[in-house]
Amino acid sequence: GQMLDVETFVPLLLQRGESDDSSGAHSRLKRVCLIGDHNQLPPVVKNQAFSKFSRYDQSLFARLVRLGVPSIELNKQGRARPDIARLYSWRYDDLGDLDHVSTREVFTQANTGLKHTFQLINVEEFEGQGESTPTAYFYQNVGEAEYAVALFQYMVLLGYPPEKISILTTYNGQKDLLLDILSQRCGQGTPLAGVNPGAVSTVDQYQGQQNDYIILSLVRTKAVGHVRDIRRLVVAASRARLGLYVFCRQSLFCNCHELRRTMDQFADRPSKLQLVKGEHFPTKRMVGGNVPGRNLHEVNDVTELGALVHSMQQDVANQG
Repeated sequence: GQMLDVETFVPLLLQRGESDDSSGAHSRLKRVCLIGDHNQLPPVVKNQAFSKFSRYDQSLFARLVRLGVPSIELNKQGRARPDIARLYSWRYDDLGDLDHVSTREVFTQANTGLKHTFQLINVEEFEGQGESTPTAYFYQNVGEAEYAVALFQYMVLLGYPPEKISILTTYNGQKDLLLDILSQRCGQGTPLAGVNPGAVSTVDQYQGQQNDYIILSLVRTKAVGHVRDIRRLVVAASRARLGLYVFCRQSLFCNCHELRRTMDQFADRPSKLQLVKGEHFPTKRMVGGNVPGRNLHEVNDVTELGALVHSMQQDVANQG
């Protein structure tokens, strides 16, 4: 999806015959099969003339689909839980699920310590601030970054393998901030020293990859920004197999017309992070299973989750 036209032609041009030095050499190429997803992010072309007027802002794959060249679109997915897949399946024609995502134990088990398999967590201003730009177009959001790292710590303290968790964001500035906070919270001298997530990346850079659990920060609080391109939201939502937890300003993103089909599904669930007390990874609780009220804990804000994580770390330190 992110490959330029010219990049697609390079391997084709390399298929020349044995007499490569001869101008009359015949190509060994007999058939070309392109595999991709034109509903995800296109290549980045910074020159506006090339991008818009020459239509270089699309891959050869997407260009051929747009021109009506016969193509086959897969109609079953086997990556994610069915409820997570529904967040983006509406962008595809009749996309269903392979049987194993409804029957294998890894998909039927609930996420340890978390009430929901996916959730959008509303983040209001943290210490009087939402998004910030230390330099032009370098967007950051301290509240969301602290919340995302605190959730990562919480999950690791419950026994989740840290490499099975990735933290994504839509801006490079936020990625740098996340790395800074992780270096402090999981640095030398802390109970989680040396523990790192499977990846800390931007959504664009993470296209083509996946992980079991995705923590996503959307950063912006004044304008929706470039996630208004639904293809970027499709990439973000489709990286997760078992759990997706999104931190954002709910009132901003849920009122964006382009994102509504996905955001309405998030809005059906509480906008405060809901935890399940007394569990350790892996849980025996099943997806949709009853959670007694005494075991359900709703987190009001990042400060409360931070305090909970601190208490859990103290317990670990005392046991050690």
